[in-house]
Amino acid sequence: MEESQPISRTYQYRKVMKPMLERKRRARINRCLDELKELMVTALQSEGENVSKLEKADILELTVRHLHKLRRQQRLSSANPVIDADRFRAGYTHCANEVSRCLASIPGVDVQLGTKLMTHLGQRLNEMDKVSPLVIRVASPYTPPVSPRLDGEPPQTRYAMPLTPASSSGSSGSSRCSPSPDQPMDCSTAGLLKVAKKEEMWRPW
Repeated sequence: MEESQPISRTYQYRKVMKPMLERKRRARINRCLDELKELMVTALQSEGENVSKLEKADILELTVRHLHKLRRQQRLSSANPVIDADRFRAGYTHCANEVSRCLASIPGVDVQLGTKLMTHLGQRLNEMDKVSPLVIRVASPYTPPVSPRLDGEPPQTRYAMPLTPASSSGSSGSSRCSPSPDQPMDCSTAGLLKVAKKEEMWRPW
């Protein structure tokens, strides 16, 4: 009579643990599929599609299709450099406006420092966009004087720069609201922004 061979502990461990590991693996798959189903239902409903019941295969198929769609949209957006340039200029303009408002809200800011900073921002924006430059909108509008150009000189578009915060020195409200001949200012924007005077340009006449 043949004696039965002893079963190794490794084999016993695998025999016991394999069903347990399989149950855990299936539980992870089902949990991830449930989460993926919620995400896909939300994404499809935002696109106008009504999805109420989805099988596991449907969830995976719709997910793959949705990811392919996102990839195509990303390729189209990245293939158009004009869109990226417009977004960058819009962000740059927004940041410049925030800098202008910040300088206007801080008391005691040096006017010359603010003038140099806003002039620098305006010049860089002009350099980025020579064809159709963006206009930086500020609280106090200012149109620089147009100097005559020589024949053959290409026209250049200038931004309404520089803008600096108003001086925080103690002056009466009536004097701040009274416009001057050189620089009119609305009382609603007095104390917010101050247009820096540009240097006199030499002219041959």
